[in-house]
Amino acid sequence: MKLSTIRTLVRMARNALLLFASAAGLAGPVQKLDDAMRAEQVKDMKFGMFICWSFSTFSGKEWTTEPHGPEFFKATGCDTDQWCRTAKEAGMGYILFLAKHHDGFCLWDTRTTEMKVTNSPLGIDVLAKLRTSCDAHGIKLALYFSEGDWTWPGRQGTKSGANPEAKKAQLRELCTQYGPIEFFWMDHATNDGGLDHEETVNWVRQFQPNCFVGFNHGKPAGRLALRERGRPGPIGGKNLRRHGKGMEGGHKGYLVAEFTYPILPPHVGGAHWFYSLPKHDSLCFPAEHVYRDYVGAVKHGNIFSIDVGPDYAGRLRDIDVAALRKVGTYVRGELKLPPPPISQGKAATASGTWQGIPGHGPEMAFDGDEGTRWGCAEGSRSGWLAVDLGKPTTIARAVIVEGSWNRVRHFELQCQEGETWRTFAKGTSLGARKELTFPPVEARHFRLNILDASEVPTIPEFGLHER
Repeated sequence: MKLSTIRTLVRMARNALLLFASAAGLAGPVQKLDDAMRAEQVKDMKFGMFICWSFSTFSGKEWTTEPHGPEFFKATGCDTDQWCRTAKEAGMGYILFLAKHHDGFCLWDTRTTEMKVTNSPLGIDVLAKLRTSCDAHGIKLALYFSEGDWTWPGRQGTKSGANPEAKKAQLRELCTQYGPIEFFWMDHATNDGGLDHEETVNWVRQFQPNCFVGFNHGKPAGRLALRERGRPGPIGGKNLRRHGKGMEGGHKGYLVAEFTYPILPPHVGGAHWFYSLPKHDSLCFPAEHVYRDYVGAVKHGNIFSIDVGPDYAGRLRDIDVAALRKVGTYVRGELKLPPPPISQGKAATASGTWQGIPGHGPEMAFDGDEGTRWGCAEGSRSGWLAVDLGKPTTIARAVIVEGSWNRVRHFELQCQEGETWRTFAKGTSLGARKELTFPPVEARHFRLNILDASEVPTIPEFGLHER
């Protein structure tokens, strides 16, 4: 018998034993917990790390639609201990790991297909390695799973074929070989794979009765409401999810809500949920942005999965690690959250708005959310963005976020004096994030005047600070 086969059998036996330990640590089979009790356990995890690592890491785009063999996964390493150590330092309770994306490539040693990581140059069962690291660091494990995939017969465009038996077999492996799974994050983007959502929930629960199951869209089912690119709020609340609007209020079975978005701010080109292009390595939501959503999750009893993408070597980017460690200092109370810009939420105007769409209006640059943005009028190469602070106020610092738009080539900061605008600071390119300090300036009205841009001026955030 091959050594790899022996190791697989040992792992399966060990994780089978894990499944026969109850949540309370009692001997004997897993007992089905009362739904309300189990919901409190899930809520108590609060904050987790969503790990997206697959073909799209290497294709440089979000969906890798063209066919590839397992050799396309060209990872040179896999540092699951770094993932878990960073999660612990960030104050996280779980890791949500991408087990299979739409391309059908499995990150575990499945028997259902040759499209698996153990057939890639890396040659290891990443999920098994992660399970070991999670146990060592006291981190719980949840799984992302694409319900359908493009390797199944009957694919039409980006919709997968139906293969319910393959879907059931893969979920069975995940539920029986890798220990307790806290919840499944089911991605319906390519369809349900031939097994509807109620059947999927029932199939999972026969192996792991306390495992929650959620679906990002499609027919609502399960006990977990998913808010892809969403935000914190009560179950059934309005405008909390970007995809599948209206689902949450129409399903009465939800007990917990989860929301997630990438730590990479919106940018042009490359992937968003996966590791993007090296040119985006300087882009990352600041710790304060992430921590505010952590606070919102705790307030509403949600769980919050911030997405990070390991790089080609299977490690988290330095910028992500630094941001998450800083989030941990806020979570533990070692740092206090700095006050928001005094300009946040104030009345804003602009020289124009992209195609007149309210979602790109000037107020988007003062909402404290780098995921939204002001876009100037279509075809413009200059423009201004102004804010009314309500009363004369002294400022000494400005933070301008352009992200990866990288369009501004010449700008100035101005304050209004009577009927004229006076320039008190200026510069050339903004880059991902520009911080300017200057002698204190007192005024009620301030503006960012963009004199020259390579494309339509686009600003996610413009913040004014007293110091």
